[in-house]
Amino acid sequence: MEDYYCPKCFDKLERLSGCGAVGYMCNTCKRLVSRKNILSYQERMAKIKQKENPEE
Repeated sequence: MEDYYCPKCFDKLERLSGCGAVGYMCNTCKRLVSRKNILSYQERMAKIKQKENPEE
């Protein structure tokens, strides 16, 4: 299963599932992250690179 990351702090998200629903929790930010906002590993690395080099 693919790992997903928080769009705010870029830490790995904890997958929570129950009753057919799946949610993602960031234990660093202490918030629930919508599936629309979660980042894949490639998206995470691109955002980190963009944050470090804003002119590119």
